[in-house]
Amino acid sequence: MIKKCLLVLSIFFTALSSQAYQDCVIFNDGKLTDINIEDNTIIDVSPIVTIMNEKNTLIVHPLKSGKTRFCALRNNKNLELFEVTVDEYSTNINAPQGFEVLTIDSPFNEFEFELDKPPVKNYEITK
Repeated sequence: MIKKCLLVLSIFFTALSSQAYQDCVIFNDGKLTDINIEDNTIIDVSPIVTIMNEKNTLIVHPLKSGKTRFCALRNNKNLELFEVTVDEYSTNINAPQGFEVLTIDSPFNEFEFELDKPPVKNYEITK
C-alpha cells in the first residue's frame, strides 16, 4: 500500500517537460523527388502532392533533437543538400538558393501576453 502511494505521489510531484518541435514546409518551383535522409531518427521528410500534381513541396517533421542532412533531386537533374538542426524550441533548415522554408508551428514565447480591451461606457439608446 505504501509503495502504491509513493508511486502516485512521485507521479504528481515529478515535473515532466514536454516540448513541441517545429514542423517546416519547403517550397520550390521545380519537381522534388528521390529524398534521402542522413539520420532518419531525427527528422522525417515527406513530399506533398498538390492538386496540380506539381510535387514541389516537402514537409519536414522533427522527431528528436540533433543535426542531420537530407538531399532531394530537383527537376530530375540537380541534387540539392539541406542541413537541418533541431532543438527543443526550433527547427533550422539551411536550404539552397531558390527554396523557401516556412515553419508551421509558432515558436513558444513565454513572454507573450494580451492586453485587455479598454472598458466601454454603456449609453442608453433613446427613441
